[in-house]
Amino acid sequence: MKQFLIKLSIYGILLVIGAFVLEFILEKGHRNYRTEGFSTWHDIFDSKMNTDAIILGNSRAWCHINPETLDSVLHINSYNLGMDWTPFGMQYVMFKVFEKYNRKPNLVIQNVDFVTLYRPVENINKSMFAPYIHEDLIKNELRKMGMSEVELNIPLFQYPEYQPIMRGLKGLISHSSDDRYKGYQGKEVTWDGSALEKKLSQDSLISIIEPEIVELFDSFLNECKEKEIQVILVFTPMYYKATEFTKDKEQLFNLCHSFAEKYNIPFLDYSHDPLCYDTVYFFNAQHLNKKGAELFSLKLANDIKEQNLYKSGDCGSSPP
Repeated sequence: MKQFLIKLSIYGILLVIGAFVLEFILEKGHRNYRTEGFSTWHDIFDSKMNTDAIILGNSRAWCHINPETLDSVLHINSYNLGMDWTPFGMQYVMFKVFEKYNRKPNLVIQNVDFVTLYRPVENINKSMFAPYIHEDLIKNELRKMGMSEVELNIPLFQYPEYQPIMRGLKGLISHSSDDRYKGYQGKEVTWDGSALEKKLSQDSLISIIEPEIVELFDSFLNECKEKEIQVILVFTPMYYKATEFTKDKEQLFNLCHSFAEKYNIPFLDYSHDPLCYDTVYFFNAQHLNKKGAELFSLKLANDIKEQNLYKSGDCGSSPP
């Protein structure tokens, strides 16, 4: 019995060591995997962003705002940190991690929409954050988003599916490239309104706002003010039917106007922009396609320039 327990202990120790080693290997492999948004995280952690401006938001920032256009019109160096299905809690974490590994930006262009101010606990793409699970800022936010202590702390449990494991192993033997430009990815896809029609039939378009996230957003704006980081709030174009049928939408707009007044920052609301009324510029009700995004990026850059919303007299670098 004693020998059995000794062998069992040895096997257990070897299993734990093996799990830690495999986790290290997968994290290393992901460093060479630069698709699906990993390139943005990698650039943050590798301290490669010598930027004047960052764009924060979810997929509506990622797909809608082209840094190349902003750089050309405003003569700055910007980077789009927008990530798919990323509410403000994780956006704020990205901001803090960015600050930790890169120099402070002069400007933050903050995308706001009807899902910004709440924290989802379902449909989390856990594997997206697996390579960075040891960063405390990320781990704490994932804990708030519903990940268990087992998933957060035991080796390999942050890889719940087969695909991310293979992705990490693949990264060990080959490098993959991303077709994003400084975080931005225009979608060359034509209009598909099926998802919108389904939601409208279910009467399920709702603006969700949680007091805890509103407080966090307020703290973020105050932090930027104290650090002398300029902030521009932007509601990017959304197909007008989606906006019209969203319940309680005025809550978000009222909050944005109140924040703009409190912190003396601009709120650029494009919810009634002419782009919003033509499906040729969208691939679904929430997202512009590449054609729409290029037009909107130029409009946004020119509005910032013409309204003198970015005071470039502070320190900053010119685009490369």
